[in-house]
Amino acid sequence: MSFPLSDAPRGTNRMVSSNTDYSEKGNVKTSKRMSRPCLALEFAAIFVALPSLYIPFRHMVHPIPVLWCVAAFSAYLLKHGGYFTRNRFWGKTPSGRQVLFVLGRFVALAVIIGLFTLLYEPGRFLDFPKTRPALWLVIILLYPLFSVVPQGIVYRAFIFNRYEELFGKGWAMIAASGIGFCYAHIFFLNPIAVVFSLVGGILFAHTYLRSASLWFSAVEHALYGDFIFTIGLGHYLYSGALR
Repeated sequence: MSFPLSDAPRGTNRMVSSNTDYSEKGNVKTSKRMSRPCLALEFAAIFVALPSLYIPFRHMVHPIPVLWCVAAFSAYLLKHGGYFTRNRFWGKTPSGRQVLFVLGRFVALAVIIGLFTLLYEPGRFLDFPKTRPALWLVIILLYPLFSVVPQGIVYRAFIFNRYEELFGKGWAMIAASGIGFCYAHIFFLNPIAVVFSLVGGILFAHTYLRSASLWFSAVEHALYGDFIFTIGLGHYLYSGALR
């Protein structure tokens, strides 16, 4: 079962036209369009150069503060660039059809991930919650807040709205978001993190584009992340494993 990209609700979390002026009463300032070359350079600097520069310092600087700095910068540009009205940043409630689709996709992929864990690392299957339940509980509770939320701001809200001029509104944008999200995990230096992040980035970007809901795509992101930590593959994506 699939849904066309055009199913996304109208008027929610969509980029404000650069040619439209909004007064202060509308809570949106005038949006100024950057040239495509400048946008391309900015995208490369944030989503290619910055993760690459972080790699040599990954043992000294924790990634979460860096992520939150980038998220704050992204939110600032979104707010002052005229992309959102004050009450539309997180988006609206998704439809029941969208919720069922995302949940069904999660169940199918969870089975695949579980089988992969049993075949690839059977000794780690559900080992984390069994052997370190306190740390497991802390991670699954704090991971959505401290990791998922800023990643949603940067790799969904910011990329989709800031770089629409570069990538359009369809699969090219989904690919750009997914690849940017994937490359942000390159500092883990293992293929599992890269592959999982690429697939996850594309899924979450697709959900964001269809639902126009940042919080809904963040919930989906948290669902997969917590499941991966629980099933036994979290060490590939856990920054503590670098220390």
